[in-house]
Amino acid sequence: MSWIGWINSAVVLALLFLTGVLLKNPVRLFLTGKKTTGMLVGIDTTTRFSDSPEANSLQSPIVEFVTSGGEKVTITSRSYTPSISISVGDPVTLLYNESNPQDAQLLMWREFIGAFFTLGFTLLIILMWISAILISGDTKLDDPFHLLPALIDHFRLNPFRFPIIFLLSLVIPLCGFGTYILTKQAIDLRSHGIIVPGHVVGYQESKSKMNDGSEASGVFPMIKYKDATGTSHTIRRSLGKPLSRLKSGDVVEVIYPIRHPGKGVVNTWDEFWPAPIFFGFLMVAFLVCFVLVLKGVMG
Repeated sequence: MSWIGWINSAVVLALLFLTGVLLKNPVRLFLTGKKTTGMLVGIDTTTRFSDSPEANSLQSPIVEFVTSGGEKVTITSRSYTPSISISVGDPVTLLYNESNPQDAQLLMWREFIGAFFTLGFTLLIILMWISAILISGDTKLDDPFHLLPALIDHFRLNPFRFPIIFLLSLVIPLCGFGTYILTKQAIDLRSHGIIVPGHVVGYQESKSKMNDGSEASGVFPMIKYKDATGTSHTIRRSLGKPLSRLKSGDVVEVIYPIRHPGKGVVNTWDEFWPAPIFFGFLMVAFLVCFVLVLKGVMG
């Protein structure tokens, strides 16, 4: 085995150790912590991660929650990003340690970006390492523990099957994530959204170019509605009743999130379910292909 195998092994082990460090506290709270819902009460900003005073400030949510004992606790997220997707007053789910409520973990995707990036980079190195072994056939690229050759033999990997497995291992989680997010958004909006009447005020034509150079166009009804404060909003690309006989002045049912009244949609199934159903179908189809490839039925 050459020095390349030793270096790759050291890098992979170091990245796995870093991933464990990043996930240690969240995993501990998942196992022993108490789950509750807090509220975003503010946003902490900082520029300490940049030497330039003109740099855009990074943001971190400030969340307030009440423990099971009635204690009111305010915490600031451990991570800072250029922007956050929630607003003051929005609910935030979190886990906390009853003996030390300040040691809390917000259950937001942004909180785990560092760990996911590190783990993803680790998997990328391993996949590229396997590719090098398969393409070159050089046993000197083996790892010190001889795990990769065993993995290659177990799944009967070759230069044809491995790229398929690699691509499927990427698209399946992405489709699953898309299905989960879109389904959750639809359920939350249908369960907690505010329903108001909307009026068709006109139509808007949308044009786009196809791969063959041709131009496709569609006409979408423009629907205006008012939120609880009386502020008017317009839906400009509604999928409600596509190709229907809606006319200007027709009344439709609109539903919008309590905290984001400008993000209303027509309250029909075709505004909520086609996208998650599509991603869910792709996930199942790709998962079936993945199993068939592993079993050797395909490739």
